[in-house]
Amino acid sequence: MRPTRLCSTLAALALAVASPAQVWMDAPRPARIAEPPPTSDSVTALLNAAYLRDDEAKDLRIFHGLWTAADLDTPARRARAALLDARFDDASLGSPDADDTDRAAALLALGRPADAQALLREEGSARARRLRAEAHEAMGERDRAIAEAEVLASDLVAGKLQAPADAVEGVAALRLLARLKPQQQPAGGDYRHMMSSLGLARERGGRLDWRIPLAEAEILFEKHNRAEAAQAVTRALALNPRLVRAWALVGRAAAEGFDFANAEAIARRIDTIAGAPSLASVGVLVRARLKQNDPDGADEALAPLAESAVAEAISLRACIAAARYDLDAVEALLARHDAVAPGSAAALLEVGRTLSDARQYEMAAAFLRRAAERAPFQAEPVAELGLMGLQSGDDQQAIDNLARAAALDPFDLRVENSLKLARELQTYARLETPHFIVRFKPGVDQALADLMPDALEGMHRRVTGPDGIDHEPARRTVIDLMPDHRWFSVRIAGVTQIHTMAASTGPTIAMETPREGPGHSIGAYDWLRVVRHEYTHTVTLSRTRNRIPHWFTEAAAVYMEDSPRDITTCRLLESALDAGQLFDLTAINVAFVRPRRPTDRSLAYAQGHWMYEYIVRRWGGRAPLDLMDRYAAGDREQQAFPAVLGISTDQFLADFKVWAREQLVAWGLGQRPGEPTIAQILLAESAADDPDALAHDLASFVDEVGTSAAAGAAANREWDHDVPAPSEAMALRWLERFPKHPDLLEAAVKYALEAAGQKATAELVPLLRRYADARPVDPLPHQKLAQLGMANPETMDPIQHLRYLDAREQNSPVYAAELARRAAAAGDWTSALASAARAVTVSPYDPPMRELAARIAIQARDLAVARRHLVALTLIEPSQAKRHRQRLDALDRMIQGK
Repeated sequence: MRPTRLCSTLAALALAVASPAQVWMDAPRPARIAEPPPTSDSVTALLNAAYLRDDEAKDLRIFHGLWTAADLDTPARRARAALLDARFDDASLGSPDADDTDRAAALLALGRPADAQALLREEGSARARRLRAEAHEAMGERDRAIAEAEVLASDLVAGKLQAPADAVEGVAALRLLARLKPQQQPAGGDYRHMMSSLGLARERGGRLDWRIPLAEAEILFEKHNRAEAAQAVTRALALNPRLVRAWALVGRAAAEGFDFANAEAIARRIDTIAGAPSLASVGVLVRARLKQNDPDGADEALAPLAESAVAEAISLRACIAAARYDLDAVEALLARHDAVAPGSAAALLEVGRTLSDARQYEMAAAFLRRAAERAPFQAEPVAELGLMGLQSGDDQQAIDNLARAAALDPFDLRVENSLKLARELQTYARLETPHFIVRFKPGVDQALADLMPDALEGMHRRVTGPDGIDHEPARRTVIDLMPDHRWFSVRIAGVTQIHTMAASTGPTIAMETPREGPGHSIGAYDWLRVVRHEYTHTVTLSRTRNRIPHWFTEAAAVYMEDSPRDITTCRLLESALDAGQLFDLTAINVAFVRPRRPTDRSLAYAQGHWMYEYIVRRWGGRAPLDLMDRYAAGDREQQAFPAVLGISTDQFLADFKVWAREQLVAWGLGQRPGEPTIAQILLAESAADDPDALAHDLASFVDEVGTSAAAGAAANREWDHDVPAPSEAMALRWLERFPKHPDLLEAAVKYALEAAGQKATAELVPLLRRYADARPVDPLPHQKLAQLGMANPETMDPIQHLRYLDAREQNSPVYAAELARRAAAAGDWTSALASAARAVTVSPYDPPMRELAARIAIQARDLAVARRHLVALTLIEPSQAKRHRQRLDALDRMIQGK
């Protein structure tokens, strides 16, 4: 993913902003649920009702999660409160005075199904029957679980479960049966019964029963209908703000929707409710961190339950082992899971999903197939296989598995819409090159696709060559041109790191077409630079078998863009280095996925690129590749750096910071040796009796304030806010002593431009050139000099400044187009064709750019290129197709020599 302004940092997604259901249905984005909604007015009115007896009021306050300590005056009441809070080991839940079904529910949650079943042997309530069915399921007693659940399901369908609470139990029985046997025919009938039964229960006096909307939310979440699930869980929390089950659902949805900050906040809220970490909160944290490919962070989150024998905790440990590629540990933990939850496919499914998220597609498929065999009536394992097929580029596998999942569960919206996407991709046109397959929707997008083959093959040679990653993927890379942002969002649903307009899943790259208009989020952009970044991911992932630190794969991708840093990035690095806020090799990976400050992710991209560049400059271009090979073998930085670079990671960072400060000086940033900072100058002048004399007495000044980086930083801290700019007189006065001082030159340029109405004049050229030389990363002098040269060519040639600006421009073809025109006017057809091609690369759907490129190609006698642009114009401007066809016919006659 690219760290430029073209790329958003990881979006703050709500419950599932990237879910195909939302994209296809144009559903409103669900609100982020981090705080409980206002308590229902009806609940408040009920709790304040004067007719309630004291015991009734206590029980209602507990039921609605609004109790006080005084309400918990019996073991039974304390047990009900503890169960709502997921405090399953609370002493009250072991008391014989507590309700047996509450105690059994706690025992099930603690992984003790046999004890739960024994406790409920004589119980005949609907809740007891459902709990017995779940206990049988947990013990692998499938037939007995089905028998218990079918009694409840039959009663529900027959209308015998009139009480809202009993209807909820009947729906839970249907959910269990859907896991263990084929669904009612026609397919999906069980889902209809569930939802209609819950609606009927609400009408029969259950308006204030939170169990009804919570059951609806859980079902809708399973069906990946996240927008409606969010609405249902909000209703449940309005009826009971302490519902840990509801908060855990919200946290899981936030994690799956890549809203990691919200997931972490919800986990903290659950801990606050429960009073300590619980499986509910830990499960949210572990899954969120695994989604971010952070097994160490997941392990840290699981630490409070490290010794837990509960099946879900064992499953989470297996997922962490999978994320570390420790398959022996995975199998050992799966065996432990089978011992406590015989016959369950849950751990196999989660391990497979974890490996798929980590792009370990072959390993993931093996575990998912085992899950599908063990749970033949569940859609989720085969759905995951289908989604993985989409991401890995195996379209037929995707269609076959998604169709099978849809047959098992036609109400799963993610499956439905992913299958639509897979079938839609089958209708796309294809262009094939030796190393790429480009797929695009027939029509206007052919205008872009026709540009790509030669450019992609040139990119391949650069990225995979000896000066690049020196590795070729085993198969051709598929590039999908998605016609708009909606289709792009559907295409990358499930990718861990969502990118604004392009994403690599390894064998496949998806990109939103770079054009303006409704349905497009970005507009024009340099698609070749974007794809080069993403293709570098494809190549590095292939070389390392997807085993590469997050920062390193991003660093390599930015490095291979072969583009200069912009000044914003340079300033960000300067600020971090000066403030001592550069990351170590652990924190930089965390910054990508769990940034603490708004700039952390951008800084992680920038610093990673900077460190990669340092490695190449100090140890040579093979060093990063040797590190990749160590990563592929399973080494972490702590082992790989000494083996390849000969120094520890701590020494690497120390040496890097010394080099980085030298880099800042070369950029015209930081503090140059022998020169004071603006802050030092301001402090010295404020204390001096004669500023003019001080400026001329350099030795005295140096003795007083020093010119080291530490002295400069100390002076900066004297200001409570940003260091103010020097006055014009001060800047000019000190420039006499320090004529190459970048900050003083910047101030002088600013004042001179203000005096000239922000327009460069011939008199300002020397000053602008001095500033450009002193601070080569600032585009300002180049912008002003280019404007002056274009308006007054007799004053100066703007070419070098236009080239400087074009090299840094990613969204506009304006500089490339001007360079093309000037080169054509000079008869430099090689340069003219190159600049025209660059302009079209940045804005391929822009008719004026195509017109310019066609005209220059004709003048340069490159008629094949001219023809490509005229064909594109017939697609881009269908209203002008007749005119473009006439021009195309004339060009064809030229080609034929007529």
